[in-house]
Amino acid sequence: MSTSTDAPVRRLAGRLGGAALRRWSRRRVVTVLALAMIVVHLGFRTWASSGSWFMWDDYIFIGQVTLGMDDFAWVFHSHFNLFMPVSFLLVKSVGWAGLDWPVIATQLVVMQALAALACWWMLRVVFGDRLRILVPLAFYLVTPLTIASSVWWSVAINQLPQHVGLFGAIAAHVTYMRTRRRRWIIVAAVFVLLAMGSYVKGPLVVVVLFTISAVWFARGPWRDWLRTMLQSWLAWAVYTVLAGGYAVVWWASRDVASPRQACELPRTIFTSFVDTVGTAVVGGPWSWQLWTADAHPEVPDSCVPQAYRGATDLLVGGAPQSFTDAPLPLTVVAVLLVGAALVYLWGRFRDAIHVLWVAVPYVLLSALFVYAGRAGVWGSAISAREIRYYADVAAMLAFVIGAAITPIRGALRRPTPRREPYLRLRLPRPVLVGVTLAVLIGSVGSSVAYVLPWHERWDSTAFPERAFVNNLLDDLDRRDERSVSVVDASLPYVIANPLIAPFNRPSHKLASLAPRLKAVSAGTDLGIIDDDGRIQLARVPGDSRAEPGPVDGCGYLVNPEATIDVAPVLDLPFWMQVDYLAAADGSVIVTAGDTSVRVPVEEGLHSMFLATEGTFSEVTIQSETGGAVCVDSIRVGDVEPVGSAR
Repeated sequence: MSTSTDAPVRRLAGRLGGAALRRWSRRRVVTVLALAMIVVHLGFRTWASSGSWFMWDDYIFIGQVTLGMDDFAWVFHSHFNLFMPVSFLLVKSVGWAGLDWPVIATQLVVMQALAALACWWMLRVVFGDRLRILVPLAFYLVTPLTIASSVWWSVAINQLPQHVGLFGAIAAHVTYMRTRRRRWIIVAAVFVLLAMGSYVKGPLVVVVLFTISAVWFARGPWRDWLRTMLQSWLAWAVYTVLAGGYAVVWWASRDVASPRQACELPRTIFTSFVDTVGTAVVGGPWSWQLWTADAHPEVPDSCVPQAYRGATDLLVGGAPQSFTDAPLPLTVVAVLLVGAALVYLWGRFRDAIHVLWVAVPYVLLSALFVYAGRAGVWGSAISAREIRYYADVAAMLAFVIGAAITPIRGALRRPTPRREPYLRLRLPRPVLVGVTLAVLIGSVGSSVAYVLPWHERWDSTAFPERAFVNNLLDDLDRRDERSVSVVDASLPYVIANPLIAPFNRPSHKLASLAPRLKAVSAGTDLGIIDDDGRIQLARVPGDSRAEPGPVDGCGYLVNPEATIDVAPVLDLPFWMQVDYLAAADGSVIVTAGDTSVRVPVEEGLHSMFLATEGTFSEVTIQSETGGAVCVDSIRVGDVEPVGSAR
């Protein structure tokens, strides 16, 4: 039998239980919605990833694994000034698959899932399970800033682990600032290392962590502010050691010197803020320009990038790689929308636009990275409009948007409504819904437009590398031979730039196709891969460099050896074609300049090919099997497909 004192207890328990139920319900609603958004996001990105293909550096990485170059030192080597051991470990984990794209696409989707979940976890830890965290989560999931990591493998292995590192470091550091438990410094340090080991902009994570502490967890007169910051000395010491160590390792391992031009700096900064990040924040750029050989931007005479000073043959584009091409009216609208949003937050909420202390320096530093590493080569008109260089900005903006509309748990500063707003205007719900839908539709449309060229299998303009390899695979499938031997000659510039030698030759770029495709430096009746990716018979054009031989009906008789005088040949990477008639199958040793190589010969009339090095004015051919070989002509020069124009 209850007493009169039981009633207050029951009421209190009911209130506590109801409050707990309400809190649980809110968490469950937020969780369900967040997971649903991530699932939809992964569905879209799976479509994007599954239909894509390899490009540029992807072939280098696959070739290095195939050729057994992926040792311990390789993991820590610099790739065009990118120190990325985490990325190389990801390459090793799937490199065995060669050109089996579904394996690579699976890794892409898994990495995107981890990045999305890390973003959600960061938002939950920093802001709590509030419906408002779905806004920055939605931004990160739909923004076109990250779309390149869905279709381009060598971009994804840099960007997505760095996003996970940024999200994890923010969550762990904010937890440390809130609880002062030092173990969270270790957790943050691990995530910082993950970011640094993935991408050259990893050290910017330390800048974000410092700014979060300086803006949201310290306030008051500068002495009090400094005292508060010094209380976290251990965190700053750990982060500084990591950033300093990374800088030393990066500097020691860098492999190229990037040219820079001061005239590119202001345009790089302006283009980064306005044309690239500014439009992407509100769903842009809405349209893209394929970077083909004909898509050269207007280059002012007073500031010519390095790439436009040399041979025009090297000016090949990176289709389906695209750069932003937002229409001017929409760019103006985007800038006005971003500006109006900032003014609205400033006019109605205290401390809301403190997020600019994170956003502006981060975008500025991103622009400086582009200026230092790429603008001097290609110019700001291309480099600063490359969306892939700003994918990490999307991860940073997820935190920034959250901090602008939601208080950070445990922070001293938080966005709160002003008692007397500077702006009396309160945006109607239909306006907010309409703007949100416009940004969502624009983001999806921009992302789809970027992806579509990557899905082109046979279009040599939209995706030259993919069309080239598909033609080659199709040609190999139609042949009866178990393997086809081709000259290991440079591939077309649009397929493999000579600056990446030796990965501009089939022995390296297409190493994963062995043994179906054998790229050799010497052999008989070799094929050559033409500009379209088809295998044709090879030839060295021009007249014979040797005078007619003394033996009627034979030319030069090799039995067992003959030395043939030829017109002097310079020390250049030429190919030699020797037309011969052999009495039986066997092999010969050909010596010319610094080259001495064994070449198989076949009975009958054939042509042998070999790559030469050094200067020479005579060629010595020695029969190893004793069979007579008649040499008709010797031609030296570049190798090309039979039927090509001279």
